[in-house]
Amino acid sequence: MGKLSKAEMKAHAAAEALLRKDVLSEDERDFVLENWHPGAEHNVAAAGVFFAPMDLAADFALEPGCGRVIDLCAGIGGLAYWVQQRSKWRGSVELTCVEINPRFVEIGRKLLPEARWICADVLEWWEWWHGELEGTMFDWAIANPPFGKLATSGDRRGFKSFEFAVIDIASEIADNGAFILPQSSASFRYSGRQCFERLTSGPGVDFEQQTDLFMDCGIGIDTSLYRDHWRGVAPLCEIVSIEFAEWRERRRAKALADGRGQLVLL
Repeated sequence: MGKLSKAEMKAHAAAEALLRKDVLSEDERDFVLENWHPGAEHNVAAAGVFFAPMDLAADFALEPGCGRVIDLCAGIGGLAYWVQQRSKWRGSVELTCVEINPRFVEIGRKLLPEARWICADVLEWWEWWHGELEGTMFDWAIANPPFGKLATSGDRRGFKSFEFAVIDIASEIADNGAFILPQSSASFRYSGRQCFERLTSGPGVDFEQQTDLFMDCGIGIDTSLYRDHWRGVAPLCEIVSIEFAEWRERRRAKALADGRGQLVLL
């Protein structure tokens, strides 16, 4: 067990007691999401697994739209839960959650039974996307992926950071994406700043140049407001929005142009 305070241990135990029930009320789901602590069972720092604060997840859910939504590295479903809550006023959603940790999936199914849960390694996306999901395309991909380097040598394009590998996967299966990233991985600075700044160098800029994807700050949520609300850490993040459908059209147009030896104006 990780180093939790007495108050955190007490709240976590209360959340565990609720999870023994067959069906949870909305208030009970809120309590579990707020108080079930991954550090009670895992070394979250070593794994880079940090659940987004509830208030941040609620604001994040303003970013994605309606339709089919897939949550990559879903944890216990905090982001997807709030997307579901927002859908009551914004339009219906069909949720799919992918998570490698079977305990997280077990809890997620209690908190968000409306979603389809898949226990799988997100990085092995070709298998679960073509297998269980039969190649379904999504309107939105969302993620609060583990922060830090991949434990393996990288994904198919050799990305060393987990968050970039997740975005790369999302670009293949969704038309749009919204992600919580470490500020150091974004191509801009907004949170905790007096004004928006577009960077000219850094990991996020390198990622854009490698992939031709463009990171936007979307509706503009200052995540520094929630920096002290994370459990056991205090990361400064950015919420990054990316349009994938337009990017795929550009890529197809370029492939056609290269094939014909002609220039296609984009």
